Amino acid sequence: MTVSVEDLAALPMPDMITLLFKFHKSTTVLSVLPTTPFTEIKALLLAALQSRNLKYLPNTTIPLPETPQELEFGVLADKRDPSKGWVPLYINEQETLGPKGVKKRIGGKSSVLNESPLGAGLTDGSLVAYRIKAFYKEGQKDGHDNDKTSGEGTPGIEIDEDPGWDVVLPSFEDEGE
Repeated sequence: MTVSVEDLAALPMPDMITLLFKFHKSTTVLSVLPTTPFTEIKALLLAALQSRNLKYLPNTTIPLPETPQELEFGVLADKRDPSKGWVPLYINEQETLGPKGVKKRIGGKSSVLNESPLGAGLTDGSLVAYRIKAFYKEGQKDGHDNDKTSGEGTPGIEIDEDPGWDVVLPSFEDEGE
């Protein structure tokens, strides 16, 4: 998906929400409709970074991905306590007991929870971390794809364990002297 300059320069409308995309100490602000698919949001984010003539992820030597599918989003594990860290913005398929003890499946690739900010429960001003998707070595699982290549067949970054999220949130505490 290609994103035009007009898409990036479009003024926010009243029904849009503003999402704050974090990587290290940088924040990229995008206004989107709550029903915008994450695939389109990834393309918008990558286009916004490229429009600033960035060649690398902020404060790193990691090159920007070639395709939006190589990006992965994360959200705070606990919105009230950022010290608990970040979790991938992907709800794995799982069975739960519904009303009256009926088993039902939620999450998974085709789940509405994984399609848009509305489904994921993101609201105006939500923080969203981003990183390059990590691909686990043989025998490891990353929660949804045990593939060592991205959707385009490009080799991914092989790792032994989850590298975490490189996000530095500002602190208002006084520094010790």
